Amino acid sequence: MRKGRTSMDLKENLAEISMNESEEAEALVEIPPEMEVSVSDDGFIGYLRLVKQGEPVAPVTAEQLMEALHQNRIRFGIKKETVEKLAGRPIYNIKIEVARGIPPVTGEDGINEFLVKKDLEYKPEINEDGIIDFKSLEYFQMAKKNQPLCYITKEKPGTPGTNVFGGEVPAKPGKSPLYPVGDNTFLDEDDTVLKAACDGVVHYVRDVISVRDLLQITGNVDQHTGNIQFPGDVSVSGDVYSGYSLRSGGSVTIRGVIEDTLVEVAGDLTVSKGINGTLKNEILVHGDLKCSYIENAIVVVNGDIYADYIIDSKVLCQGNIELRGSREMILGGDIKARGDITAKDLGSDKERPTRLEILGEKIINQPLIDKLTSERDHYNQRLLDLSEKIPVLQDAMNRGVNSDQVMEQLMLAKRQLVKLREGLTYIGRQLEEAESKWHMEYAGSVYCKRKLWQGVSIYFGDNRFRFNLDNLEHCRIYFDEGDIHQATL
Repeated sequence: MRKGRTSMDLKENLAEISMNESEEAEALVEIPPEMEVSVSDDGFIGYLRLVKQGEPVAPVTAEQLMEALHQNRIRFGIKKETVEKLAGRPIYNIKIEVARGIPPVTGEDGINEFLVKKDLEYKPEINEDGIIDFKSLEYFQMAKKNQPLCYITKEKPGTPGTNVFGGEVPAKPGKSPLYPVGDNTFLDEDDTVLKAACDGVVHYVRDVISVRDLLQITGNVDQHTGNIQFPGDVSVSGDVYSGYSLRSGGSVTIRGVIEDTLVEVAGDLTVSKGINGTLKNEILVHGDLKCSYIENAIVVVNGDIYADYIIDSKVLCQGNIELRGSREMILGGDIKARGDITAKDLGSDKERPTRLEILGEKIINQPLIDKLTSERDHYNQRLLDLSEKIPVLQDAMNRGVNSDQVMEQLMLAKRQLVKLREGLTYIGRQLEEAESKWHMEYAGSVYCKRKLWQGVSIYFGDNRFRFNLDNLEHCRIYFDEGDIHQATL
């Protein structure tokens, strides 16, 4: 028999229906998204990220998004079109760029427009026959008083920027130009033009322009001139005779020859013809030496040597020795160079003794040695301080001044003294080991473009290159990995 529903059952059913309807209505409430605002580290880009808090998501308006930006102090560079699109078609969980500031513009660097050539730009010219024409070269740039030498454009300050908070961001100014003011030069009132202060020879080295006085000798250096000692540049249209010295604080050009005489040049030495000595007097050049030949001379050059040939001479060159011309030969003598030695022929078929040496450089861990030396000095100073402090503490303890406290300080000082001595011994061993670890490196090579004859001895320090009785041709001799090697050109 089927039972009917009671009034109690109906009430329970109605209550259940009411509860379900209430839960369904509550589930349909739209929840607004969270608006996360962030800014790049440099303050020039603002981002907005919408994060769902539940379903369904309540729409947001452009005004709400703008208010969120303003609450986070973003005022400048807001992309209103992007904000409106984001409100119309929300994108969730992705950072959207909604503001961009204006970064500062760095100012332009100052520049120099040089109106003169650098000294290094003057190179010997070679004619069609491969011969250097030293006579045709002009080795000096002459300047007249008040002649412009360099135009200077000053740096510009740059343009400031604005970040998304509306704050001004200063711009870096351009770098100031280097003012190439040297001896006997000056800047105009605006500091935009460098001018010569006197007539003279222009020297442009390491971005500094100087105008030096020039001593012009229209004939020879002989009994009519006596010994020459001049602080600037010297030009000699003739020869430098034996028995007369020439010393210059600048560069020297000689149109003739140098005989057996003492010559000392602070800059470059150019000799149109050549050098004829008797292996008695020394020619010392702190710059480069350019000449046609060197015979029976003692020559010391801190720069490079350019010549046609070298015969029976003693040469010490801290740079390269490059032979260029019709002969390009080294014959006899003792030639030392820290750089490359380049020639067509080395020696001759008569096997005249000729010694070539490539100078090396001692390679050592100098930074480590400096560090250990500094530590050793620091330890020694602390030892000295403790050595002075301990007798004072002992005297105070003997007089009963705060005996316990003084005793504690005294014991501590003695322990420190022991540790310092141990540390000093350890540093000494490290320093001794670092100083013992060194090796020689030889950056230069010997280049023989035609023939290397028997009778030529080639050394890299104490290491001698040995080859068979046959003469070598078109070769390069160099030092690598502790040994001398031979390669073909």
